[in-house]
Amino acid sequence: MNQVEIKARAAEKSNAIKGLLFALCLAVVVAGVVTVPKTGWSAVLMAGVFGLSLGAGASLFAAINSISGAKWCQGIWVVNAVLGRTIVVPAVLLAATFLFGLTVIYPWAGVPHDQLSHLVHEKIAWLNVPFFMMRAGILLILFLVLCGGLIHYAPRSEKAPNGPSPVRAVVFVVLFALAISVASWDWVMSLEPEWFSTMFGVYGFISAFHGGIAAVAVVAVLLSRSGHPHVQLGERQTHDLGTFMMGFSLFWAYIWFCQYMLIWYANIPEETFYFANRMTNGWGFLFWLNPIVSFVIPFMALLPSKAKKSQATILNIGVFIVLGRWLDIHLMVFPANHPHPVFPIFAIAATVVVVGGMLMRGRQ
Repeated sequence: MNQVEIKARAAEKSNAIKGLLFALCLAVVVAGVVTVPKTGWSAVLMAGVFGLSLGAGASLFAAINSISGAKWCQGIWVVNAVLGRTIVVPAVLLAATFLFGLTVIYPWAGVPHDQLSHLVHEKIAWLNVPFFMMRAGILLILFLVLCGGLIHYAPRSEKAPNGPSPVRAVVFVVLFALAISVASWDWVMSLEPEWFSTMFGVYGFISAFHGGIAAVAVVAVLLSRSGHPHVQLGERQTHDLGTFMMGFSLFWAYIWFCQYMLIWYANIPEETFYFANRMTNGWGFLFWLNPIVSFVIPFMALLPSKAKKSQATILNIGVFIVLGRWLDIHLMVFPANHPHPVFPIFAIAATVVVVGGMLMRGRQ
């Protein structure tokens, strides 16, 4: 048996294991939505928001680089193109959640108006099932069109993908900012409809951007190491990716702190319960772990200029930030329907399904 046959068999075995893991996780997710619907659909929603925010954030990164006239990122356009096309997978999971799990995890859905609290009753014009479903459909289609069409990419062509034109990039950023804000309000904030925060749309925007940059960095390093013909990740590009990750870790922390600090300082019961629920009943450790994983570790690790030039460091810190995004979304979704934390077996399984599906989509 020659070397080529050995590698082929190893690849087949690896693909078989990955396929088995994907099928097992999918079965766990299905079992979750059937046996414990509130936990199962919360996991599907969380995984969908996680996957969409990474893919859409990567497209936002490409658009902003185009508007600014950045030249350094031309060697990684293919990464943005691949990640942008993968959001169809989380979009499908989100659509399934809204179609079949809406009344399970959203307390305002399907409840008679006279049984709603006065705070929710004032939002009926916005939080009603027909209008919500219409907005969800428009948002999902908008995300698919914006991210899928931002970068011209022909998978079977030898030609490298082209970056977005500045005009298309400006249109993308404006529409994306509106879409991600409404999606944050509808898909996440309305899990606790009594709560409100004027910064939540901004938080959703910067969180997606933060995670998108990290996803681009991770995929770029992996494709560069595999010898992808259209990925050119030299020392300069690596350093710039590290600078972006460090800078936007700080910006994310700024928005996170501002939202927390303003609500803590005002001390209005209609606002403070959101954070109170996440700092008590066993959630406190994960709540404070979030800024450590998403900000403290990436910022400190990437402070030295030498660290930002290391692909290994960029890869590891990028993974840390992506994990931080997962934890952040977990903390947004699960405490709304679960007073105490439980082992997130369904959330992990749903995430494997989303990430696995995005990987398969990206390789097409």
